[in-house]
Amino acid sequence: MTTDATNRNLQKKFDFRAPRPRPFLANLPAKIDIYEDGIADFFRWRTGLDYYLTIDRIVDFVVDTGRMKILDLLADTAVFALNLAGRKAFCGHIHSFDSNVTLLERAKQRAVHLKLQETVEFRLFQEEKLPVPDAFADVAVSIFDFHRHPAKQYLSEILRVLVPNGYLIIAELIETELSKTSWTSKWKKLCVKYIKKNKAEAEAVYYDREEIIGLLFDAGFRQVILQGLNEPDSPRLGVFSLIAATK
Repeated sequence: MTTDATNRNLQKKFDFRAPRPRPFLANLPAKIDIYEDGIADFFRWRTGLDYYLTIDRIVDFVVDTGRMKILDLLADTAVFALNLAGRKAFCGHIHSFDSNVTLLERAKQRAVHLKLQETVEFRLFQEEKLPVPDAFADVAVSIFDFHRHPAKQYLSEILRVLVPNGYLIIAELIETELSKTSWTSKWKKLCVKYIKKNKAEAEAVYYDREEIIGLLFDAGFRQVILQGLNEPDSPRLGVFSLIAATK
């Protein structure tokens, strides 16, 4: 299949199927730990979406690309990486990075428990440049993390590590003109800074639709598809979206 045909095929498949109601890690012998509960709660509070079902939808799209070498740009609690590795339809390999040693060790233990250690590799990453060579990955995935990085530098590094015609998948909250200036948005920022005391989130920069598309094209990506994953209750709230960009 030609590149243009592949891109058209991906665009047609961008309408997601209904997510499967199966919370990840339900088959582990212990409850999901307090930290992961906090991640899921914060995600729901900030986006209005269920954390695990949203991850499941992102995995659906990555599987549909048919690509084999996946770069998970933030392992965190490894929900995405292990969910993808456990899919029977996925026959590739995942390289998942994080700067937190404790999270990585826990992720490795979960991979062994689920017998997925041959499919996913967890690696420590604390530098500005990803510890992989140029044109290393078919797909790079950033889930609810793009807003924490200097956009131009971050995208330039991702472009370096993708193969020609590779994909960048960004799952991110997209602002609207009203949400940028609404009292709801301002209150949430104050809440994150002073109540939740999350410095990274308090200093985060969220973009609107045109801004993030412009950033991707300016970085060198040549095709961008964007789809909202939720219908906000108010235009004053942002829309959590999936952005697919082709190198």
